[in-house]
Amino acid sequence: MKKSHVTLLVFCSSLLLLGCTENKTKCVPQYAATSDSSMKSNDDTLRLIIEHEVDDVDYGVIIKRGDKTIHRFGYKYPENDDFVPNGERIDSCLLTDLNFDGIKEDVLFYLGSFGASGTEYFDACVWNPETEHYDKIEEFRDIPNPKISDKYKCILSRGHVSAAENKYAKYVCTNGRLVKVAELRQYWQGNIYPERDRAIYEEHFIKTNVWKKNLKLNQISDFWKPVVPF
Repeated sequence: MKKSHVTLLVFCSSLLLLGCTENKTKCVPQYAATSDSSMKSNDDTLRLIIEHEVDDVDYGVIIKRGDKTIHRFGYKYPENDDFVPNGERIDSCLLTDLNFDGIKEDVLFYLGSFGASGTEYFDACVWNPETEHYDKIEEFRDIPNPKISDKYKCILSRGHVSAAENKYAKYVCTNGRLVKVAELRQYWQGNIYPERDRAIYEEHFIKTNVWKKNLKLNQISDFWKPVVPF
């Protein structure tokens, strides 16, 4: 795999890594790697270092709190990756609290942007304090354009279906698994302007199997607002 040596580090102390089991997270401990890039979070609590040219993995990651290393691991891109990203991959990790348990040591691994619409995908692992290992969320890499909502304590996705349709989904992370709890479809009808007035929505609550159809923007649930483009 041809790799880019550009490193992108993103820190989100309010939004969005090593004891790990080999079979769950594809993490390989690295004990002799050297650091070549780092950045501190605004509150100086966590420091993430990405290492290039590490044996047997695509890149290494070190997480420090102050001067103490709390997690150290290597990451490998999915071997069964059928998608071809737009351009070369950029090694990037995003710290977050995916399951909203107050432990902001979960991690998203950026897989790249894909297709004409530039859809972004990520791998994800959550830290399990009971086992002191990372649990990989296998389903996460199938979610288009994920957005972590602290306000609504959920993960939202946004996908492009066609010029006349978009789809959205709401997920919660429970016991190391990602569970879809709601769906939203956005359709465009007629030649009404402004465009927001021709958008029609269908909302589906999966647990109760309740459908709400022919909704206007002001009638959909508030938790969709961070991803619906109006």
